[in-house]
Amino acid sequence: MNEFPTVQLSSEPFEDAALLRFPALSRVDGLVHAVTTQPWNMAPHRGPHAAQAIERRRRICEHLGVPFQRLTAAEQIHSHHVVRVRPSDVGAGRMRRDDAVRFVDGLVCDLAQTPLLQLSADCPLLLVVDPPHRALGVAHASWRGTVSRIAEHLVALMQREFASRPDALRAGICPCAGASCYEVGEEVARIARNLLPDADQFLPRLGGKYAFDLRAANAAQLQRAGVPAAYIEVAGECTITDPRFFSHRREGAQTGRFALIAAWH
Repeated sequence: MNEFPTVQLSSEPFEDAALLRFPALSRVDGLVHAVTTQPWNMAPHRGPHAAQAIERRRRICEHLGVPFQRLTAAEQIHSHHVVRVRPSDVGAGRMRRDDAVRFVDGLVCDLAQTPLLQLSADCPLLLVVDPPHRALGVAHASWRGTVSRIAEHLVALMQREFASRPDALRAGICPCAGASCYEVGEEVARIARNLLPDADQFLPRLGGKYAFDLRAANAAQLQRAGVPAAYIEVAGECTITDPRFFSHRREGAQTGRFALIAAWH
């Protein structure tokens, strides 16, 4: 299994929760981003205190200095589809999931003051930043998205849409299920082997079962797409074992969702 160095995210107290940030990405001029924690459920359609999710989104946008009215989200259907945010998309999904950008799990954007939102409860969330072009991309990399290479699709789209140079990109992989915790069955391992040439590196056997190292698999894809390893920050926090995060595996299907929000000023 490939080993990728991990980082601990910095933590800022925020009301009754905390906002986490990638250390290196925090130093990129003009970029703002945050990963939320419990007890703030950021999904208005599921989980505890879901009715408060929209107000919480608004307060975080205000804290980051970006307009809530322009908050834009993908529908997140566990796919590998990534699209560019058009002016007509701005604000989609900020109030409810059913008016998010449809049928996609990733967004790329070069519009200023346009925060992008992604939700998770164990899946990796990806943040890819192009400082020279003031563009960024986000993606929800579930196991289905991971095996169909959503990280590579994200980088390729940024190259096409913004003339991004992969060697100038900076990336962060948010807290997610850790390699030793995310058990999968033979059927998932079989699909991964069909779609990822290096799949066995990310499917260690633990006690007779497979685990899927989603962090390492996505970091490897970013590297394969041309992002330098030194510019990829992989969060070391495991959502299954760290109670700061909502976790589908730990808490069940009706758990809440934590969020990644990112934008250019």
